[in-house]
Amino acid sequence: MAGTRTRRPPEAGGFSERIVGAVLFAVILLGTLVWGAVPFALGVSLAAVIGSVELFSMFESKGQATPTAAALGIGGSIAYVMLAHFKPIESFSYITFAIIFLSFMWYMLLLRHVKPTKAVALTIFAPLITGFCLSFLVLIRDFSSKAALHHNSGWWIVLFLILLIWVYDICAWAVGRKIGRHKMAPTISPNKSWEGTAAATVGVLAASVLFRLIITAIVGGRNFPWFTYWVAIVIGIIVVIFGPLGDLSESLMKRDYGIKDMGSLIPGHGGIMDRFDSTFFTAPVVFFFLFYFVLK
Repeated sequence: MAGTRTRRPPEAGGFSERIVGAVLFAVILLGTLVWGAVPFALGVSLAAVIGSVELFSMFESKGQATPTAAALGIGGSIAYVMLAHFKPIESFSYITFAIIFLSFMWYMLLLRHVKPTKAVALTIFAPLITGFCLSFLVLIRDFSSKAALHHNSGWWIVLFLILLIWVYDICAWAVGRKIGRHKMAPTISPNKSWEGTAAATVGVLAASVLFRLIITAIVGGRNFPWFTYWVAIVIGIIVVIFGPLGDLSESLMKRDYGIKDMGSLIPGHGGIMDRFDSTFFTAPVVFFFLFYFVLK
């Protein structure tokens, strides 16, 4: 009701719990990233599946989807990620068409008792926001590997992007928690502040220069001649713009469904959707930037 106030529950997870959760998540993600292209694709597929399950569980809480129909969305999520490695880019249109067509057929022939319009829309939406968006991490890894000269280490570019996203999250959380006064989007995510955003922006831009220096020192500048400081800074700018937009988009969904976290898989951080929210928009934009303007 208008004019009433509700007490916001305490922030999930203390500092130590967040550290433990972050370390476990980092070990698994970075382990598959370094291991190889296929293991990384499988790891991202698993994340997409868990994210889809979290979404469909949320939809089902309001009777807007069914567990059996969720199989379509989960299958689509896996297809997006795995085909990003084996049949990049051109496969996206096939998968999208298949999901749309099968969703309509599923609800038309088998689940007539469910309100179809919203159910079909949500069945299509889940694999798009999880599998489709996360598949660009696989595309970046493979694409930048092929573009490297005499050095198959494109995973460094994915690592660079992931580290920048983490720097943004850590700076925004730490500074916003200490001195945040001016709310960035109080009706969507009351804990986000402009002070935290400003600190995160400075931190990411500084980190983009530092990480680029470290990566080229390890790998060798000759192997990534296109990975200049300007490219690194532009990727940093993409992170500070599209990262928080992905975060706020997920917060918008959670507020709509009246939940605080999508899941509880990662201690102190929530679910996979909560951990990857900054990546949903960032990874595609970074890929398109590299594809159209850098590695032409």
